[in-house]
Amino acid sequence: MKTVRAKTRDTATPTQAGRPDAKTDGRAERSLTTRRRIVEALTALIHEGDLTPTAEAVARRAQVGLRTVFRHFEDMDTLYREIRIDLDALLQPLLQARLDGQTWQERVLQSIGHRAGIFERLAALHVGAQVHRHESAFLSQDLMESARLQRDFLQRLLPAEVAANTPLLDALDLALSIEAWIRLRREQGLSEHQASRVVHLTVEALLASVPG
Repeated sequence: MKTVRAKTRDTATPTQAGRPDAKTDGRAERSLTTRRRIVEALTALIHEGDLTPTAEAVARRAQVGLRTVFRHFEDMDTLYREIRIDLDALLQPLLQARLDGQTWQERVLQSIGHRAGIFERLAALHVGAQVHRHESAFLSQDLMESARLQRDFLQRLLPAEVAANTPLLDALDLALSIEAWIRLRREQGLSEHQASRVVHLTVEALLASVPG
């Protein structure tokens, strides 16, 4: 009998050995798919102009039950955190951009095009996060971190002596910010081309104030 028991243990299936079976894998995959649909539903509603969509609206858009939304996300703040992860991912191409201008001034001006393309995709989500930042310490902190990353990218383009000129750095940072872009596009109603031109003119004027 000892031999039989040993043989049975040796021929145990992967499931018996503690490995996840296909059914478990399927449930996990469905859960991830549903979670992604919920995030995409909230993102779509914000892009369409609903900056404060309710959980019910998100559930309808994702074609899931309200309970399903809160089974995957503890509350709406948790869901907005997930969106910020996507927003930060969209910001990465700007932070990793390789600019080939001959001078640092050319590279700063060249960065406007990179920012414009990314800001167009980020604007609605950014505004949505601003609307809810007073309800969420996470969103408030993350928005400040996003601003810091944009400023760091600018500083890397500037010579040390220019970056040390704090008023000039602050002015350039403001002119190149997503908040300035949103103002031009939403409040002033400019086209993407017109907004880019305004930013370009503003930055050119600031750069012209640099000695030498």
